[in-house]
Amino acid sequence: MKERFQNLLSRLQEMKIEPKDILAGLEATGPLWENLYQFLQEKGFKVILLNPYYVNKFREALAKKAKTDDIDALVIANLLRTGEYMNSVVPEEKIQVLREYTSLRYEFLKTKKDYQRKVISLLAVVFPEYERTALRNPFGVASLQILKEFPTAKDLSLAKPSRIEKIVRSIQGNNFDIKEIQALIDWAKNSIYSGRAQKARGLTLRMLLEQIHGLDANIEELDKNIEDILSPGSDGSFPGENLLSIPGVGKKTIAAVLSYLGMDGSSFSSAKKAAGYVGFFPKLYESGETKRENKISRRGPKMLRWALYMSAVACLKHNKEMRLIYHKKVSQGKAAKQALIVVAKKLLQIMLAMLKSGKPYNPMQVFANT
Repeated sequence: MKERFQNLLSRLQEMKIEPKDILAGLEATGPLWENLYQFLQEKGFKVILLNPYYVNKFREALAKKAKTDDIDALVIANLLRTGEYMNSVVPEEKIQVLREYTSLRYEFLKTKKDYQRKVISLLAVVFPEYERTALRNPFGVASLQILKEFPTAKDLSLAKPSRIEKIVRSIQGNNFDIKEIQALIDWAKNSIYSGRAQKARGLTLRMLLEQIHGLDANIEELDKNIEDILSPGSDGSFPGENLLSIPGVGKKTIAAVLSYLGMDGSSFSSAKKAAGYVGFFPKLYESGETKRENKISRRGPKMLRWALYMSAVACLKHNKEMRLIYHKKVSQGKAAKQALIVVAKKLLQIMLAMLKSGKPYNPMQVFANT
């Protein structure tokens, strides 16, 4: 691959074209652009990084419906020639690291929830009565250990109380007692589970629980790395520290926000542009006399939208100003989720302004005109 990069330079040199005479355009898509971008910059080229969404829109405007490498090159060249491009920002190293951690954490959390749903569905078959027992939270530490060894009602019905007691006694902070253990076994003995596909379903449940355990360990490691980045420096402060003054906002949200807005909010010149990038704007639907704006665009980083949305949920409990905005929107006829998106968008606007100013949260100033 490095030879191809070098061949590109050789061809330009043969044509007697100097780096200072070229404006290079790269579409930020696929896995290769980052290394090529870095290579060209190090060789003295001015490189414009182009958002694939805008490249596609420009292609449509040129009536180029097909998508080939030659057509893409022509579209990018026209964008650079006309000056109608929007230069994407390449994040600094610390921001890129934070983005990698937070994005992977988001994917792990999604996968974990998916596995948890599968566990719940499977337990409803192999031990439908589990909710009435001490296993009602199957993802508790003690419950996990019991289910790994006795994954179905048939398995539990044959378990000795002393074995289960030994399992739970080895776990610090467990709250199982001998009566609960005996009741658990009794429920298993009287379960309606037929025993169908017992071995396969038991193995499936064990594997799902192992996957969840592994994901928890990975998420914990990512959290530690994120915490290291957001730990106080020599001056006693850390990036985005002032955002913690917003009630309902924690370090995980701050990490997600910094990974896209930048340590000082410099990635976006305005809150409107930031909201547009995240996808917090209505998606317009028109057909005949029908016109709707009831869905957000959903363009942009899902992880950041999710982090802001979850922070908006937390704000309903901890932030009275955000709670007022939420109830106002609901009273105006918006659905609960739509009102939460309004709160999330407001949070984004506030955070961007605070990153730029470096000042703590001041509701009197923020909501002065609302």
